[in-house]
Amino acid sequence: MRKAVGTLALAALLLLAGCGGGVDTGSPETGETPTPSSTESGAATEPATPPQSATPTPSPVDSSRVVSYTALNDEQQSAFRTAIDGEATFVPNSSYINDSAGYVASDNPFRLHDYVRYDGSLYRIQTARGELYAAYGIQASAASPGANDTVVAFETLPADVQDEVRTAITNGVYSAPWGKWHSLPEPLGAGETPYVRYENQTYEMEYIVADTWATTLRVERTD
Repeated sequence: MRKAVGTLALAALLLLAGCGGGVDTGSPETGETPTPSSTESGAATEPATPPQSATPTPSPVDSSRVVSYTALNDEQQSAFRTAIDGEATFVPNSSYINDSAGYVASDNPFRLHDYVRYDGSLYRIQTARGELYAAYGIQASAASPGANDTVVAFETLPADVQDEVRTAITNGVYSAPWGKWHSLPEPLGAGETPYVRYENQTYEMEYIVADTWATTLRVERTD
């Protein structure tokens, strides 16, 4: 997990203003007190009015990052309208993932754009990670285990994984589609089956997992 750290810089400006003036006290020879002139009134200088903060000018939108609603296909348009009312979800294309879980991930053009132009208005795209899905692979290769290695007879494996293991032994690999298993079934997931004995041959088993997240889509009108 990456952690983004921001730095906040604080600058302060102190403005000091002074004022001054004087009055002529008169001529000692005549004893007369002269009338002060306008430059000798001693009036304090008015402090300068501080400048008002300017409203930031919005950055121009990069047209290459805008997709028109009319350029979307029917499924994409439906997803966008769903996002206007709340949130749309894109999930891996798999028969093991219920249709109600969301739209097919391969139909998601929104990760390539920042805005959608719809009905004369501009909508900002916001995406986030949704539910985590996994796909698994089982690889099998002929091997000669050591005296201390555990070898499991194929017939003793749970019935719900025998077909998958047999396919891996026959073809060299078996791939479980997205969403079929949330985790590797026992005893495969516990690493208790490093070797399988099948039809007088022993096979070394390897298990591979691939993860992907569903993508959630929200949109916000900007104009």
